[in-house]
Amino acid sequence: MEPDREDDSRQERLATVLGNAVSYVTNEAVILVQYEFSQEDKFAKLWLGSDNASFEKRMNKVAEHLGGPPEFYLLPNDEEPPAADGYPEAALHEALDVFQRARKSVLRAHMFMTGSALLVDQPDIMDLPEDPEVAAILIRQSQEAFWEHAEAAYIRLYSFWDRLGQVLDFAFFNIRKFDQNGFYAVMDRIAANVVPMNTQLKASDSWQRLRAFQTSEREDGLKWLLLRRNLIVHSLHLHPVRGDEEGMFKSQFNHLDAAHREKLRPRDPVGEVRLLLSQLERAGALFGDFLILLEHSPRRKSV
Repeated sequence: MEPDREDDSRQERLATVLGNAVSYVTNEAVILVQYEFSQEDKFAKLWLGSDNASFEKRMNKVAEHLGGPPEFYLLPNDEEPPAADGYPEAALHEALDVFQRARKSVLRAHMFMTGSALLVDQPDIMDLPEDPEVAAILIRQSQEAFWEHAEAAYIRLYSFWDRLGQVLDFAFFNIRKFDQNGFYAVMDRIAANVVPMNTQLKASDSWQRLRAFQTSEREDGLKWLLLRRNLIVHSLHLHPVRGDEEGMFKSQFNHLDAAHREKLRPRDPVGEVRLLLSQLERAGALFGDFLILLEHSPRRKSV
């Protein structure tokens, strides 16, 4: 083939690939919305219904308690509002954004679990290559994609709680720098340094529910989520543990008894999605308690 024709052919192939990439990115966004809409009740939210105005008002109230600007200023016509501390509002909105990403990751993992299972059970629903080896590779890759999305969902779910820890660290200890102290550590500090001197906080149902979640080793508890997240980040990528990997899995968690170790063992895709949904549900259910806990912190004046 002549050089000019070869170059044209290469450019055409690249254009086709880029077109497919754009189509994939666009279609995924549309399909995710359609998939969520078809079973919306499965995926927890931070607020119920579509009353976004009430939720925004609640968030503004908490941000003002933490020293953010009030919703309205009453000022003379020629007077400018005072400089505001934007940190409380920014930190709260960061938590909201990370929850949405975690929720979308759970949604995506759920979709890939469903799609890959259907592809295995009913391969005729898709126009797979006639070569059985090639078809098997595509099916296996769809299954592997599920595990990748499940890993991202676990990491983002735990990241959401660390964002809440960032806000709590500021509210109770005036710490804005957030390098190491996650939700777990900040809750321990509140328990050790604040609760003994604050009987109202100690008696608060919201505090007790958050503390129980933080220390729970159940599969819908934070302690379990931390161990699962650490397993993924530091030790073992998420997939069914094969027989030849049993020794490695046990050695990573030999400090735990057999019952706790088995709780960490990766499940089949349906089991993993069930775990992700339970963690997402706890995040949504406890967010209101988190806001109440913030209101037990010292009230700050707007700058």
